Amino acid sequence: MTAGPEITYAFPNGGGRGLGRWPSFSQLMLESDGQGNNRAYLASEANFGLVKDLETRNLIVPLVGNFSGDKTVRAVGHYLREHGATVSVFYTSNVEQYLFQSDDWKRFFSNVATLPVDTASTFIRAVFNFTAAPTQTGTPGPRSRTMLASIADQVQAFAEGRIGSYWDVIQTSR
Repeated sequence: MTAGPEITYAFPNGGGRGLGRWPSFSQLMLESDGQGNNRAYLASEANFGLVKDLETRNLIVPLVGNFSGDKTVRAVGHYLREHGATVSVFYTSNVEQYLFQSDDWKRFFSNVATLPVDTASTFIRAVFNFTAAPTQTGTPGPRSRTMLASIADQVQAFAEGRIGSYWDVIQTSR
């Protein structure tokens, strides 16, 4: 590994597409929100302590598996139900954009429907704007945006047939 904290989302051996377009990990850790507050987990001892505590108590569970497969998501749901717990946050990154290239998204939402959730359970997703289209003010738009959505609401929308495309998922996120 040569990039260290300067690692980016770009793939330098993949034809260079995206090189320079995405911030490095260190740039992300130094970024602030619209009010000038740095909310990164490395921004303060308190932020780091919170994430460390969640990790120590095994409350952050990275999933390695196929979101549309029949094992990973369902196994987590089974474990949580056995322990009387609910999903508070499901970070999908940008995986969904790929799931919608086939019918895999339907299996994904069917899997998510098996998770124990409540009204506060939230999807966190990364949504990419590959064109960085200008905003209403004419300035370039963000290349990526973090969006939130109620897991229960989106599962219900899926069950009712109101989700049929990735655009529908984005439109029902904030």
